[in-house]
Amino acid sequence: MQIKIEIDVKPEELRRFLGLPDVAGLQEDVLHFLREKLGAASESFDPASFVKDNLQTIRNSGTWKKFVAAAKARAPGLSPEPEEAAESAPKKRVRPRGTAAKSRSKAAKKQAAEAPAADETND
Repeated sequence: MQIKIEIDVKPEELRRFLGLPDVAGLQEDVLHFLREKLGAASESFDPASFVKDNLQTIRNSGTWKKFVAAAKARAPGLSPEPEEAAESAPKKRVRPRGTAAKSRSKAAKKQAAEAPAADETND
């Protein structure tokens, strides 16, 4: 057995029926107040300076760190943060001067020694 009841009622009627207070006037007052405050704040608001001033605070927050960790877990090819990149970057080898020239000359000598041997076999 199924019983289906459909009630068509407006929100205001339902609030009155349940005995809830009428907050429509209060809601309009709050919205008007917020619109005024946001309008006044938007005139002097500079998004670039806001981000610049709060970037370090955002990076230090636990929520941001969790977000970045989750993003890295989903995309393994994602480049790390700048500080992490500097720490994890491989160290560059520094050769003393003249070493590269010597190794190139050794390779050139080796090729020169092999080249005539190849010519002699073709005769």
